[in-house]
Amino acid sequence: MKPARTQHGFTLVTAIFLLVAVAVLVVYMSNIRVVQQTTLLYGVQGARAMQAARSGIEWGIYRSLTDGACPAATSFTTLDPALSSFTISVTCGESTHVEGATSIKAYQLTATASSGSFGSLDYVQRRMQATVSIDPP
Repeated sequence: MKPARTQHGFTLVTAIFLLVAVAVLVVYMSNIRVVQQTTLLYGVQGARAMQAARSGIEWGIYRSLTDGACPAATSFTTLDPALSSFTISVTCGESTHVEGATSIKAYQLTATASSGSFGSLDYVQRRMQATVSIDPP
């Protein structure tokens, strides 16, 4: 009677399959990590752009209320290190409205904050508008 033949190599196929499956899983997980980091980075840049635009609006409101006139169109950067990469542009439009015998000045302010070059992945821009009115004394 001949001894039964044992099969060889079945464990090798299983091991190779498991190695490939684990490698695919590792690549997939690292890809998810990169996407999450990039999304977080874009979210932070968007929030910074909004705060830079808000600083432009606040500057425009201050200038219009203290000067009693629309500030000239201006571009500037802030001294804050977190917002120093943003260019802030402020424009203003003035109108007068009459209610009865009272004349009210209104200022329409627009602030635009942008960073990076248009069309690139690091470009971000936010725009804010505000209307301020001054009652006569």
